[in-house]
Amino acid sequence: MADIARCLGYSARSFHRRLSEHGLSFQTLAEDTRRELAEGLLRDQHHSLAEIAFLTGFAEQSSFTRAFKRWVGKTPASYRKDRLTP
Repeated sequence: MADIARCLGYSARSFHRRLSEHGLSFQTLAEDTRRELAEGLLRDQHHSLAEIAFLTGFAEQSSFTRAFKRWVGKTPASYRKDRLTP
């Protein structure tokens, strides 16, 4: 969070306050961003599930699978299959 705040020209505390003013938290933004990135990558067959886990910041594919299931309600493999099946 400190790095992003600095890039935006804020201190970490000011950045936190600004997010709070809009009813947001850094954790929520990070989770939403990871989910959106994962969904986009899963629509593309060029990346394996392990690669997508790594690209979205997870050290283990199993951690990614658990998080994705919490976010979307299905596994990454099921999500990909549903999106690619006409």
